[in-house]
Amino acid sequence: MAHLTDQEELLATIPGSEIRDYMREAMNCYMAGAYRGTLVLSYIALFDDLLSKLGELANVNSAAKAIYTEALKKKGDQDVYESYLIDQLTSKSLITGLDGSFLNTLRTLRNKSAHPSGHKPSAEEARFIFYETVSRFLAKSLLSTTHLVDQLIDRLKNSNFFPSNAVTEIASVVSDETTSLHDEAIPQLVAKLCVAVKSADTTIKTNASYFLIGLAKLHKPHITTALQSKLITTMADDSAFAGLITQAISANGKLAAGLNSTTVIRVRAVIAQKIEETTGAVSESKLIHPTSALSSIAAALPVADLLPTYQPEFDALFEKRAHSTFVVKLVKDNPALLHLYFPHAIARAGSSTFDISRSFASAIESLDAPLGELLTDMQAFRIIVAVVRAADNGTWAASGVANSKFSDAPMLRSKALTYVRASKNEAVMYATKELSKSIDADEFIADYLSPDDSGSSS
Repeated sequence: MAHLTDQEELLATIPGSEIRDYMREAMNCYMAGAYRGTLVLSYIALFDDLLSKLGELANVNSAAKAIYTEALKKKGDQDVYESYLIDQLTSKSLITGLDGSFLNTLRTLRNKSAHPSGHKPSAEEARFIFYETVSRFLAKSLLSTTHLVDQLIDRLKNSNFFPSNAVTEIASVVSDETTSLHDEAIPQLVAKLCVAVKSADTTIKTNASYFLIGLAKLHKPHITTALQSKLITTMADDSAFAGLITQAISANGKLAAGLNSTTVIRVRAVIAQKIEETTGAVSESKLIHPTSALSSIAAALPVADLLPTYQPEFDALFEKRAHSTFVVKLVKDNPALLHLYFPHAIARAGSSTFDISRSFASAIESLDAPLGELLTDMQAFRIIVAVVRAADNGTWAASGVANSKFSDAPMLRSKALTYVRASKNEAVMYATKELSKSIDADEFIADYLSPDDSGSSS
């Protein structure tokens, strides 16, 4: 319930200046102890606002149009229209039963207050009415619910509903399409969209999926809650929703926060499956890619929850995509992941399997800057040694990188050189073990770390 300190903030949530002015007067009455005035002015503002919103809804809803026309006529004839409005809005599900009960309570209190009935409004009554009037009605957009939701679902069959498959444009369309929806209609919308995702009609299925992704991208708390309940928790056990859930989480990592233990296990299984089946042909910039999903989760979850929950999935991703700039950025943005990532990077860079070590060596130019910023001097040296090992094992791409003295990786080379000069004995011991041959520090520098042919170690 609102207190004096809250009421100015409540006023700011009312979008219409005229209605806001009415409620400012209602607040001033309250502060002056004129509680009767607070009730009456709140009543006037609320029903004027209801009628105005109903008029907007009438443009797209036949039931709303019929109610609006009759209520407007009654008001024009100076007839009592408020009880008619309450009854009709409630019966046609354009407001919830709870909202209808509040309107009846307000109408009763207003009638008692506006006439010599012996009722003297209290400060508690006035404060309750002020708060509920603003938060339940005036601060919200058009009335809910079933009719607008059903109309949205029906329009999913239109092939041009989403003119673009770019996620930002999808989110923009979704934002426009939901402007007229009451917050309380969102769970119903999400539930019906989930049904539509399984439609045999490809256009409906695609548009429903896009709509859910667009809702996730809006990052609105009440929408996120609805998506967690109706999409993530309810559908995570259905393989038909695996791709959609991955994309929704990529669009909004907060969808993975605060889930119950069973749902977490199912979401992990969805991501693990995506890691296993995704090939290099799928761009990691796409929401469907598990790198995108795990990056989004990492940005949303506290570090204390991230690794205990999703470590196996990060390990699987790093094992498969350690050579990816997207993965390196993920680690850079979340340093707590470095201890998991680095062993996989070493393993891939020095792998005796040609395709694995080739993929790392081929990517080293693009990896140089992000890895150069992320790794210590010692870690950079160990990456260099791993590539040299792959070159010794016959990986052509690695041989090209090593023979060019890592000219495509100047940051890694510079850090490795710094390490060798500062820790020569440790560097020689490590390289000797990894390369299975006797190593001379100066020769190693000359062969791989010197940008010129001098080989100087000074």
